[in-house]
Amino acid sequence: MRGNKFYLLIMLVEAWLLLRAIQYLIQITEKKWKRLLLLISSAGLLAMVIFIGDKINVLFTAILFLGAVWLTCEGSFWKRMEIGLLFSSTILAFNALRDNYFLNVMYIHFHQDYYMIRKIILSGLFTGFLYLGIRKFAPDKNYTLSDSTWRLLLLLTATPFCIMLSIITLYNVEQHHTMLIKVHQEFAVVLFLVLMSFIGVFWAIIVLAKQQKLEQQNTLAEINRNYYQLMEQQHIEIRQIKHDMANHLSILAALPQEQREDYIKDLTERVIKIHTLHYCGDATINAVLSVKESIINRNEMQWEIQMDIAKELPFEKVDICALFANAIDNAVEACVKQTKDRRKIVLKCKAQKGLFCMSVTNPVPPFDEESLQKESFATTKPDKENHGFGLKTMQEIVERYHGELELKTKDGIFELFLYMPLETVIK
Repeated sequence: MRGNKFYLLIMLVEAWLLLRAIQYLIQITEKKWKRLLLLISSAGLLAMVIFIGDKINVLFTAILFLGAVWLTCEGSFWKRMEIGLLFSSTILAFNALRDNYFLNVMYIHFHQDYYMIRKIILSGLFTGFLYLGIRKFAPDKNYTLSDSTWRLLLLLTATPFCIMLSIITLYNVEQHHTMLIKVHQEFAVVLFLVLMSFIGVFWAIIVLAKQQKLEQQNTLAEINRNYYQLMEQQHIEIRQIKHDMANHLSILAALPQEQREDYIKDLTERVIKIHTLHYCGDATINAVLSVKESIINRNEMQWEIQMDIAKELPFEKVDICALFANAIDNAVEACVKQTKDRRKIVLKCKAQKGLFCMSVTNPVPPFDEESLQKESFATTKPDKENHGFGLKTMQEIVERYHGELELKTKDGIFELFLYMPLETVIK
């Protein structure tokens, strides 16, 4: 009895390590009963005996664990499917090697307690290896991959999973017993290669996530470079105006009264065009808006900004850059297809009372407005031509900070509105 309790305790510890490994790659809900469900499913996955020729255990366990991941984890459909299938396939492939080749003879020659001890040790070593490897190389918690990437990874995982499934389920049960190790060593080689394939998919996820993070950082760095180049250019212009001020005053003194007003008006317009590129208290927002304003001016659009952000926002700079850049890019893309008199973008932002809010409005051509009344993020499809780029990225960022993103249109005006708590734990 004490031995059973000890085995159960060790198995729960191993399941907790597996749950922690899963949490490095996908967000798990904070609800306790859901986390308990995933913990129990992980324990069942690790403890499940997978004998070659058994058509029930492997399918039942894989489906049960996929369902648990689906219910307890957050993210897109494809992300949850891939993470669930990858972890279940990896553990099941190890279990098949463990139960058919590492422990098969031991079960015959030793007492069952020794068999259980060896089983727990092997499972613990593999689970610990998996946990430590993922913890060491895991990407940032806020990493994002596109649905197309997750679908590709799911395909890469499904192929070795089907090979493993074929070996386990298609083997003739009548011939399967103690002679398995002597007669079918090739199965062990195939299962080991399948297991290495799953490890390779883990590594692919880590590499892709870090590559995307690097690309985001490069984008932010490029925007900051453009921002400082604009500042430097305008500082040069300001110095030039100061240098020429004496000449301007001399000219004004010499001009007739009727020409002075035109000269003063022209000089004033030149000075107004040179602003300080300071929209708010966040340097990243200033950098993005400075670059985007030059694009808006080149396309002869009206540009209205209402900013109430006194200090730096407590979000990742890459995320701030992505939110503002994608929102404005979508608005610009929609406006260039309108007549010049309708090209107007209005940006409103506030950071007050514990919330950051942003609203971007722009005109759009008529389309089925009823389809935008749905709460699903897929409601952007009717306006896909004008507002498809970058919206999924924005949605993922907002959800990560426990916020909300809303899209709506009325009387030919499209509005993107989002809010995020200023004090929150990143998902």
